[in-house]
Amino acid sequence: MSFFLIDLCLVEYEMLRFPPSMLTAAAIFTAQFTLGMSREWNATYEKHSRYGKNQILKCSELKIFFHQKAAFGKLTGVHRKYNTSKYGNAARCEPIYFLLEAWF
Repeated sequence: MSFFLIDLCLVEYEMLRFPPSMLTAAAIFTAQFTLGMSREWNATYEKHSRYGKNQILKCSELKIFFHQKAAFGKLTGVHRKYNTSKYGNAARCEPIYFLLEAWF
């Protein structure tokens, strides 16, 4: 799932403002939230990523937006790729619409 979210960002100009390390941290956070594995960004994640939850929130929000529109438009190659069993059908997971509401 995190690879799918990273691949979605590779073709988006808006994501150039974030450093690669933040893109990775936000992808892991968003993937865990999407898959229901974890709903917190604890001290261990902060220590290893060097980003707090408030720092990655905007990046995660954009990843969710790109996930929502991945199947539509001109650039659907990533969605088609991750919609196969070889990649765990990651594109079939529902985007998490409630992420921002859960933080506040």
